[in-house]
Amino acid sequence: MKRNFPLIGPVIALSILAGFFAGRITSPTDSAHAQALPGQPPAPDTMPFGYNRAGRPAQAPDAPPETVYWNIDDIRKAHAALADRAMKAPTQTGLFSGGNTVRMSTRVFSMSMIYRSHRDAPVPSLTKVNSVWDDAEQHAGVYDFYIITGGSGEMVVGGKIANRQNLIDTSGPGPVPGEYRGQPIDGGKTYKVKEGDWLVIPPDVPHQAKPDAGGFSYMIMKVNTGMYPWALIR
Repeated sequence: MKRNFPLIGPVIALSILAGFFAGRITSPTDSAHAQALPGQPPAPDTMPFGYNRAGRPAQAPDAPPETVYWNIDDIRKAHAALADRAMKAPTQTGLFSGGNTVRMSTRVFSMSMIYRSHRDAPVPSLTKVNSVWDDAEQHAGVYDFYIITGGSGEMVVGGKIANRQNLIDTSGPGPVPGEYRGQPIDGGKTYKVKEGDWLVIPPDVPHQAKPDAGGFSYMIMKVNTGMYPWALIR
């Protein structure tokens, strides 16, 4: 009995073509893990999904050009220098900046070194409250990550700021949205802090520094909540 198989030829041909193209697609020369043949230059180190291939936008265009290292001895010298500055300006309100000792700024975070002085007599704060303490702060757009680098004191965190006011930017257009100052804090929790302690304060949580005699310094990293405008962050 004679049988006809009219589709066998086309099916075989299609199978051969499919195998050929599959081999081309998965060819080692196109793979992200391609190995160079002897005598050929090494294949480029292509990362998964090709995110680092030429023409792609940089993942962190504002990143520092190289690794940054801070020596603890330099940090302690900066603390001593800031304490000396504070002793010479006992009525100054606000904070003392550590200058370039610790300073970095990118799209997602900023870092700086700050010193808070201890005062024996009250002076007018930024919000015109007579106090030995600087005003409490509240930031809508950032986490505050503190590393205490010298001295000791207290950090009052949480609760509500009495006499809360928008921070006034004296060099700009005026009130800064999302930045608040005032004192005292009602209902906050007090943390005793010293050199080596860490503290993370979420966005919109009031906090106030109360340094012991001798003051305290800290490295502060402000971590942006997302795409919050840096122009509104203090």
